[in-house]
Amino acid sequence: MLKKQKIFCFTVSVIAFAVLVIFMAGCGQQAEIEKQKEIARIVIEEAWNKGNLDVLDEHYSQDYVYHHTPYPDIKGLDAYKKYIMDNRTNYPDIKLAIKDLVVEGNKVFMRGTYRGTQKGTSPTLGISTGKQVDFEWCSISHKADGKIVEDWGYIDWLGFMQQLGYKSMPPLTEKTFARVTLTKSNPGKTEEAIKIYQDSVVPDAKSQNGFRGVYLFSDFKTGKGISIAIWDSEEDAIANEQSGYYQKQIDRFKDIFTSTPIREGYVLTVQE
Repeated sequence: MLKKQKIFCFTVSVIAFAVLVIFMAGCGQQAEIEKQKEIARIVIEEAWNKGNLDVLDEHYSQDYVYHHTPYPDIKGLDAYKKYIMDNRTNYPDIKLAIKDLVVEGNKVFMRGTYRGTQKGTSPTLGISTGKQVDFEWCSISHKADGKIVEDWGYIDWLGFMQQLGYKSMPPLTEKTFARVTLTKSNPGKTEEAIKIYQDSVVPDAKSQNGFRGVYLFSDFKTGKGISIAIWDSEEDAIANEQSGYYQKQIDRFKDIFTSTPIREGYVLTVQE
């Protein structure tokens, strides 16, 4: 009986020790996960939001590579630091925030938001708009020997560019038709003409079948203007004009135009 009790006690001790080892291992893994999460938060807050780039030296490999399709890879930690500084220069009020953060093995997954007002000229787009953007991003970080060696960044580029003023348009075809209208107005009324165009012509055009978009080019010195309306086909443009829409728009400028507008039509022959 005593022997069985000893065996039982030994067995319980072994099980208790095993449970303790597993528990400690689990605690160790959880501690490491929390550590990696904290590093991710520090990088976003210190490097991106505050511009303290020295924090990257501790957590990033010098051979670090950032993949951000559709743009070329950013290779090297120094190049990545410049990328961050370019962002901070072009968006002085930049603010990144983490919404989701997951650590799995040697990878860190993040989802967050990017907010800022474009004040400088974008190094990737080559434009300066002064507009505010607010879009989502996701990233996957790969670590080796305790340091981040590469990232894959996925950004809502469509939403970002639309906020800057870019327009999306269906693919052009060999039937795409451009109605070009040449106008002449009193140079002193060019701004008035532009306002009518923005407030009345464009909104009405958007309700027409086959309408793709419109562009207005103005010469403030001479009062000359070129309006280019894009349609799915010549048939759509003609149907629009026969509906009375065109004459309705021209009547809005009767006190501004100094001569009768000249209309021309063109079909798409080359696109690049």
